[in-house]
Parts: sequence; structure tokens; C-alpha cells
Amino acid sequence: MTAAAAIVLAAGEGRRMGGPKALLVLDGKPLVRWHVERLLEVDCQPIIVVVRTSILGKVGEVLNGLSRVLLVACDTSSMAASLSIGLEHVPRSQDRPIVISTVDSLPAQRSTLHLLIAAAMVDGVQVATPRYCGRGGHPVVARESLLQVFRHGYAGTLRDLIRSVDAERCRLDVDDAAVGHDFDTPADLAALRGE
Repeated sequence: MTAAAAIVLAAGEGRRMGGPKALLVLDGKPLVRWHVERLLEVDCQPIIVVVRTSILGKVGEVLNGLSRVLLVACDTSSMAASLSIGLEHVPRSQDRPIVISTVDSLPAQRSTLHLLIAAAMVDGVQVATPRYCGRGGHPVVARESLLQVFRHGYAGTLRDLIRSVDAERCRLDVDDAAVGHDFDTPADLAALRGE
């Protein structure tokens, strides 16, 4: 079985947050490291981390010592452009699942990632998404073949692409509140920290 690859989208400027979300510290560790460590725990390889050029060095320091990780610079706030650049660095394989993780959310539990990856490998399934208490979230696990449109200048969003294959989408109800958490402002992060 081919291992899942992963792309961590961390190229946003974080204007409303007051700085890049990848470097925000939660429980003593930057968010980008939380995401990468969790993806390593479920054997994703490679793990492509897409970040802005201005923080490439800092993220490199944060991820120092972790294997199977490749940092890629992308100076755009467009998720489609970040995905396109990330996909360029994923070696093509036999239509493996690709985990798409965003640093404006908490990393999903290992069990959630295992379920999503397994669901995305079932014949007839193009994409698997988690749902907690009726609310969808991240990460998204999609077949490599589905994501190829981003390599060819797809103008839509990941959400648009998922909607276009709704009949081939697996929605998984999970007991993992992290899939529904995302944050854009310092107040969101303070609430997450329980402050």
C-alpha cells in the first residue's frame, strides 16, 4: 500500500491574527510543528509544508530534526496557488491519498487521520472529510488524481472542487473536536487556550 502524502498549508499572512499562524505557539509548540508531528505519527510521506518566504528560515528552525519534511516557499494568500505549489513537490504515484492540513486549525487526532486516509482509499471515493457534531472541518484527504486540477491552473477553491465530486465524497462522523476548530484572530486563539 502506498503511504499517504501530506501538504500543510501555512502560507497565509495572518493579518487578522497579527502574524503568521504557522508560528503561533500552543502548549509550548508552534502550530506548524504540531501539524507536522501528527502527520509523521500516521506515516505520511512526504510532508510538504508551504510557507511564505519571509518565515521560511524560522519554520525551518521549528521543524529542525524532523524527517520526510520538505519546506516550499509560496508568497500568495491563495489556497489554490499554495496547493498547486505543494503538489509540484509530491512525487506522482498510484493515485495515493493526500492529506491537506491547514495551520489555522488544530491538528486532527491520529485516529481521525487514519479513518480519513482509509476512507479515501476505498474504490469510488475521491475525497474524505471529517464531521464533528454535524459540523465539517479539516483536514481533507483527497485522491491525488482529483487534486491534479490544481497543477493545471484550477481557478476554484478546494471547497469548490469537493462540492463538484459530492457523490464521491465520504463524510466521516468523528469524535474529534479539533476538526471543527479554526481561528483567525487573537481572540479565537485565546478561547482555544482557555484564556
